[in-house]
Amino acid sequence: MQSVSGIEMFRRVLTSASKLVAGVASVQVAATAVTISDADLKKKPEWYQHAVASLEESLKKLSTYAYIESEETLQAAEDVLHRVLDQNNVDILWRYARILVEQAELSKCPKKKLELLHEAKTYAKKALAIEPAKGSAGAHKWYAIAVTKLAQVDKKACASDAVEHLERATKLAPKDPFAWHLLGVALFNVGKFGEAIKSFTTAEEIKAGFSAANLYYLGHAQKNEGKKTEAIDTLKKCLATHTKCKADGRGKLEAKKVLGVDLKLKPEEYEPKADF
Repeated sequence: MQSVSGIEMFRRVLTSASKLVAGVASVQVAATAVTISDADLKKKPEWYQHAVASLEESLKKLSTYAYIESEETLQAAEDVLHRVLDQNNVDILWRYARILVEQAELSKCPKKKLELLHEAKTYAKKALAIEPAKGSAGAHKWYAIAVTKLAQVDKKACASDAVEHLERATKLAPKDPFAWHLLGVALFNVGKFGEAIKSFTTAEEIKAGFSAANLYYLGHAQKNEGKKTEAIDTLKKCLATHTKCKADGRGKLEAKKVLGVDLKLKPEEYEPKADF
């Protein structure tokens, strides 16, 4: 999981009259400057315990490296985090930006997608504006993702600083394979294939086979660098890797194109063998 400043930090449970919904009741979480232990939390009213538990659960889910493609999970997290945005907490703000980015990915409405990504960029920028001295990998990573995806749907938008922020994210969270993968994609998109290969390879070293999409980009970058044999082997691994998200599915489709069109292989030469 990404650095979250620790769940204990969130047990300080907000510093003003932010509202959380517990069941049908709208409650105000009182200010407290002291971390609340499990024992002390149990002494609090049930609605208070529920509010803290809901916030913590959402923060945990939004700390995962992998993509979230569950509308229900994202909606539940948005419902909780929206009520604490007034805290101007960097860890809450970047996670809210993440929710908006992933909701945009799931949206089938171009206008709604555009609105969500613009909003995501705004919250990610707010997170970066109050970034703590030790830095926030999540804020840099999701700002970069937001501006990159926004540039894909808005010709006026620019993602020129995505590489800079992803480089910062990998320094702050060097064990996050997805951050390395995203840095590789950003480098690939500007034609820096040699550097992209290093990023994709680092991601694989951290967690081998974690993403078919990473293997696709690695193989494609190898092909562009004239490393045909390596590219074929990597792209075959991509096709044999379990699909975990939409990005993996797209990666496999693109891998077949590179193998069949660019590298001139026949389907029987690269399609995974059925395991009966």
